[in-house]
Formats: sequence, C-alpha cells, structure tokens
Amino acid sequence: MHLLEELDSELIKRLVKQTSFLRRVHQTELAKCPTSRATKSSRSNLMAALHTVRQIYGEGIAQGVSNLVTSP
Repeated sequence: MHLLEELDSELIKRLVKQTSFLRRVHQTELAKCPTSRATKSSRSNLMAALHTVRQIYGEGIAQGVSNLVTSP
C-alpha cells in the first residue's frame, strides 16, 4: 500500500471514487440478472478501469486501489 502514498491524495480519492462507482453499478446489475447484457457491460467497464489504472500507474497502484474499493 506504500505505493499509494506516493501519489497525490486527490488522485487516489478520484481513482477510488470512480472505481467504487463502477463496482456498485456492476453489483446492482449482477443482482438484477447475472446473465444480462447490462451485467456483462458493467463488468467490462470495471475491468477496463482497473486495466487502465494498471497501465498508467502500475500493478502496485492498481492492487492498492482495488483493495481500497473492496475493503469494508
């Protein structure tokens, strides 16, 4: 998690906020119908966001953001 500390706190907040939103959308769609087109699309959007974070900031940052999003 020390890698997250190297980034600007506003950037971290924005990444977590955006990823959290995409995760909530996916969970909502998944609860409605696990096999729907909307569920597949929402999962794709979430995975694309995490992939983009990984490509720009590296695996450590992507994992840190993912951990913050999934922590209770």
